Amino acid sequence: MNFDEIKDVKPVRNGEVIDKSEDGENYIIKLSEDKIYEVAPIAFYVWNMCDGEKTVSQIIEEISKEANIESSQIRDPIVTVLEQLKEASLISI
Repeated sequence: MNFDEIKDVKPVRNGEVIDKSEDGENYIIKLSEDKIYEVAPIAFYVWNMCDGEKTVSQIIEEISKEANIESSQIRDPIVTVLEQLKEASLISI
């Protein structure tokens, strides 16, 4: 999956946040009774932005502005996070 293929896609998050991990650093997202994932803060942040309204381009731009980092520098890492979230069924693309 590369940016050009998904830039106009509006990903939708699946599952619900049930808690923070014991160390308080990661987030726990429950998809079903037997599918529970612990995700890093950046993955949680990206997952949370997948509301079905924002495109991948808009998500990257928003994170770029908030983090004060050029969008070109974060595009590939954010696409990688989206790919991992999709593989875990935590988002639908």
